Amino acid sequence: MKHCKLLGIDLAKTVFQLCAMDINNHVISNKKVRRKQLIHSVLEIKPETIVMESCYSANYWGREFQSMGFNVNLIPPQHVKPFVKTNKNDHHDALAICEASLRPGIHFVPVKTIEQQDIQGMHRIRERLVRDRTAIVNQIRGLLAEYGVIINRSYRCMRTQLPLIIEDMDNQLSFIMRAELNELYEELMTVQERIKSIEQRLKNISDCYQGYKSLKAIPGIGPITASALVSQVGDARQFKNARGFAAWLGLTPKHRASGTKIVNQGVSKRGNKYLRKLLIHGGRLVICSYKQDDALKRFADRVNERRGLHKASVAVAHKMARIIWAVLSKNEPYNPEHVLKLK
Repeated sequence: MKHCKLLGIDLAKTVFQLCAMDINNHVISNKKVRRKQLIHSVLEIKPETIVMESCYSANYWGREFQSMGFNVNLIPPQHVKPFVKTNKNDHHDALAICEASLRPGIHFVPVKTIEQQDIQGMHRIRERLVRDRTAIVNQIRGLLAEYGVIINRSYRCMRTQLPLIIEDMDNQLSFIMRAELNELYEELMTVQERIKSIEQRLKNISDCYQGYKSLKAIPGIGPITASALVSQVGDARQFKNARGFAAWLGLTPKHRASGTKIVNQGVSKRGNKYLRKLLIHGGRLVICSYKQDDALKRFADRVNERRGLHKASVAVAHKMARIIWAVLSKNEPYNPEHVLKLK
């Protein structure tokens, strides 16, 4: 076989597609291999660079190939899709991965470490538990409404008021429903304890990471958001500037342009929606804080007066994203007086 400059791998559970290109970017081979044969096939081809989509199991295989001395690049799936020709199949997908990686200015995703994946996995478990908690609260409220008992949708109100409702003999709840509600309450408390346990472990694990304490010093960022940033972002120097990081989070405005006419619209909502949600919640916290008095708070108040709470929360989240990039990329502590210089 000719010398392989680039090897594109279309990942799967059992059958993988390997597309090899030479130094002239011509396809040498494009074949299927089984999972057990993948490592042997890669060692046989000996490519200079291995490219994979940043998707299911990509980080695992990336670490495996890096340990063998290969240069590994992970490419976002949305950059691959435009290069898929005609019918979509494994053969065309592997070829599209190679062609997309050859485009100038393409942004690759770093391979995550095992520690980063541990934290990311804990965040995903916590997010699922939060959804379960919300589902239980909604079900309890719906059941109570059928008996003429209305309760606030807040989890905190549910935790304090539900036991009183179950014990109140003046309402129309039957003994059967009281027993069912009591079991739902115990299930709710179990889920809440599980969430607290994960949050505590996240704090303990993230303490050893560089930049974690600096992130927590930024207003609106607590242990959960800081640990999520540590696991998802890693080295912020992969982004060219602060705006690039904000764009990756989907916090920059999208626009339509034709000739000299440019129309800016709402935020793009591209990229990592979990981090975007956490930062917007943090921006709302900055606006509603009464104890804070620094440049970020004054910026938040000015935007809030002009545009309202919701738009101001997104604007503050955008500003926070730029601050986060500066803190992580420069390894410097948060300086409140430099906030307004991050344009």
